[in-house]
Amino acid sequence: MNLVFSSKLPIQCRPALENLLFFNSRQFRVRDGIIESLRQFGHPRLEETVDGVSVRVGELDTQTLFACDRDSHDNAPVGLVTFLRTSTTDMSILHIAVRSDYSLPGWRAGQGLGLVLIEKVKEIASRIVGVRRIVLQYRQGIVIQI
Repeated sequence: MNLVFSSKLPIQCRPALENLLFFNSRQFRVRDGIIESLRQFGHPRLEETVDGVSVRVGELDTQTLFACDRDSHDNAPVGLVTFLRTSTTDMSILHIAVRSDYSLPGWRAGQGLGLVLIEKVKEIASRIVGVRRIVLQYRQGIVIQI
């Protein structure tokens, strides 16, 4: 796996992004967490600009990091994480999605893409003054100290 990370995707990746975010075959595993995140923060939606397509959650100023595999034959995203600073000390991960062939039972699961995405958020949060922890909204009670 040769991953590259970006905050935007080319517009032609929109169908793949819709499948990854809205029709993910493994979302049933964290259904209650997804429902709670939707209730608390709003629904994710895709936004197109001249720069590409991005994810917005409700009316919040969220950030999304997309993972694409350079070894893949297309530019489609293989994972994403959407996050937001929710207090002076907390960064919250609102949504995380990994394409099924990159998830744990998948044939490209070797590097644990879900954990890689969380680590990327941790790297970003560690550079923000005051942020001390990351809260995973899908799994209540899981907090990562920085």
